[in-house]
Amino acid sequence: MQIKYGPYKLRTHELDNKLVVQVSSDLGEVLMKEDDHSDNAFPNGICFYIKDATEKPEAQGLRRYSFGDYTYILGIDYAGELFLFHSVRLSVGRKIIEDKQTLTLAFLKEV
Repeated sequence: MQIKYGPYKLRTHELDNKLVVQVSSDLGEVLMKEDDHSDNAFPNGICFYIKDATEKPEAQGLRRYSFGDYTYILGIDYAGELFLFHSVRLSVGRKIIEDKQTLTLAFLKEV
């Protein structure tokens, strides 16, 4: 499934009981912020930004998306960064797929 949220495009699909999310934009290369301790006070927020963007994306309010059992919320802040908020019950993995930084979200397994 492809979602357009402001200048960001999110490609989302389920694979092996995980939700896979890739973010891109026509304005430039989209990267995840490596420091998870950004201005966002939420432990379950992941920040994306457009590297060397010539124009700054407009801020947008929060919007919720659901895919089967998975749900996340998107928002763009005044700096033009995209935030993806997920449930604290999910574990998050980061990997490179097709030369793009990719998130994998999966439910935590009970021990």
